[in-house]
Order: sequence, then C-alpha cells, then structure tokens
Amino acid sequence: MAVPRSPDRWVFILLVVGLVGIGVAVALLVPLKVLGATEPLRPVAATVVETGSCGQGTDTVEWDANGEKKQAKLDGCGHTKGEKVEIVLTGGDMVSSAASVPSGPPITSRLTALLLCLAALAGGFYAFLFRYAPLRAPAVLPVPTPRRAGSPS
Repeated sequence: MAVPRSPDRWVFILLVVGLVGIGVAVALLVPLKVLGATEPLRPVAATVVETGSCGQGTDTVEWDANGEKKQAKLDGCGHTKGEKVEIVLTGGDMVSSAASVPSGPPITSRLTALLLCLAALAGGFYAFLFRYAPLRAPAVLPVPTPRRAGSPS
C-alpha cells in the first residue's frame, strides 16, 4: 500500500517562490548607490566657440570649471558659434551633449538578470513536477466487458 504524500511539500514550494519574489522586489528597489554604482553625470553649461562641419563631426565648446575656462571637442556638429549647450564631462579630450546621455538609472541589466533567474526557477520547478508527478490514470479507460446473466459474480 502506498503512503499518501503530505501537503507540506506545497508549503515549502510556495515558501521558496515567495522568498524569490521578495528577493526580486528588494533587488529592484535597492538604490544603485548601495550596489556600488557611480554617480550620474551632471550637465554643465557650455558655449560653442568653434563650429565644425558635420563631415568632421565635432564642434569646440568652452565652459567654466571652478573659475578656469576649459575647451574641448564636442561629440556633435551643427551648432552655431555662441550657442549655449549643455554638456557632460565624460573624461579625456572629448565631451558629449547632455541630451545624448541616458538620464535614468541602468536598471535594464539588473532586470534582465532577475528575469533570467526567475525563468530558470520556473524551468527547474517544471522539471521537478515532470519528474516527481504522481502516476495518473490512463487517458482512455478500458471498456468493461458485459457480464452474462447466469455467471456467478
């Protein structure tokens, strides 16, 4: 005689799924600074001092850095001389327009990793159910043969 399975197994599975859900929520809501992300780039007001043709692809801009005037190549073209633009200092001798830099937090990579983990968990759970599923009755039951009236039961 087979021993019936305990319903406690489902409580354990629901506990694991609940803890994974809480982990996903915490990982998405934790500030990026806690995870070691760098400070977002701050825009700086600059003035275009030299325009370049769009074939070259660069203009020259000038901005005030703590009382000192600095110049650098702007990764863009088509501005007029004297035009005010917002730039971000990316390092090196080239600066970028503030409009071309993403402003939001880089949450897409974290969300992609978390969804991959959830998909792996779901696949493992499916494999667990497929491997350890209780035996089911056949889809087509055999048709009972009719009994004869005179035969003993």
